[in-house]
Amino acid sequence: MNVVEVFAGTGGASLGLHRAGWAHLACVERDPAAAATLRVAGFHTVVADARDVDFAAFRGHAALLWASPPCQPGSTAGQRRGAADERDGWPVTLAAIDACRPTWFLAENVLGWSYHLDLCGGGQAACPACHLEGVAAELGRRFPFTGQWRLDAADFGVPQRRRRLILWAGPLPLDPDGPAPSHARPEAAEDQGLRPWLTMGAAIGDTLHRGTCDRRACYPCDEEHGRACSEPWRLDRPAPTVTTAEKKGTRANAVADWSFNGGPDRASDAAFLVAGIRRIDLDEGLRLQGLPADWPLKGTVSQRYTQVGNAVPPALAEAAGRLVLAAHRAWTALQAAGVDGADLAQALRRGRVSVPGRVAA
Repeated sequence: MNVVEVFAGTGGASLGLHRAGWAHLACVERDPAAAATLRVAGFHTVVADARDVDFAAFRGHAALLWASPPCQPGSTAGQRRGAADERDGWPVTLAAIDACRPTWFLAENVLGWSYHLDLCGGGQAACPACHLEGVAAELGRRFPFTGQWRLDAADFGVPQRRRRLILWAGPLPLDPDGPAPSHARPEAAEDQGLRPWLTMGAAIGDTLHRGTCDRRACYPCDEEHGRACSEPWRLDRPAPTVTTAEKKGTRANAVADWSFNGGPDRASDAAFLVAGIRRIDLDEGLRLQGLPADWPLKGTVSQRYTQVGNAVPPALAEAAGRLVLAAHRAWTALQAAGVDGADLAQALRRGRVSVPGRVAA
């Protein structure tokens, strides 16, 4: 039940997979500040560019390879250049799979990878969705079963709306809807037998108020500063997405005529609307991500904000990790019983059977 992580970042996925029951062989991260955080948090860390790592050293030892490649080639903020972006991490991820040969594979990234560029015509490497379709095809050549999930961290107890694409691959088919959620919209939670979404107020309401303006920048609560302080009801909802731009604070400012340029869509925008606060603090960002507020972030203030904004919510990784772990245990039991994997795969395809997401709940 060992896992190797590629593009491990500050350790959000690491913590989630650890909670799910996986043991880390290595967390590969090239950013020194994020790697320092990982090491202090207790994870075996390889500080290196993934292209320079000998993943063959883990062959036969890693049941799972987790990857969180750079999101910029698929995100609007990164101009969505797909394979044309030098930051594209999918080729090295596939190379790591070939070298490591894990039983299972999981990858997390932004939904932007699943959207085609206008008039792309299909098959264009510069189109994120076309590129991802190629990656999915490559996974299909390496694993008997593959799929994709669209998950929202709020559905797994994270006080933040954070929608993510999860790619999976392995020897058994997994639930096409992914791991069963633990939370839902308040108006639907009771009927579904789930808990209501966690709110921004429950997570950081003790610090997100005017009483903290003596230690950080706040805008006056008046009509001259747009919607500042006018929407306290946002505390009763999950926060918008925590981004790497939280260091800059809210998009609402005098230069932008107090507009959000299409938002509010970052956590600091919500802080402005709730209490006129320009930006969330690092510990608030950690709590909104579902990481401990005392997570040992290392590096400059800017580097720490980047780590928080790029983090995988641990609860999201834990849910995916639990489902794969349950499937892995079933797979190892089948192998021990002498079941032929190829024959089993054919039978599962015919019967359209999959490992249900609720087994991880």
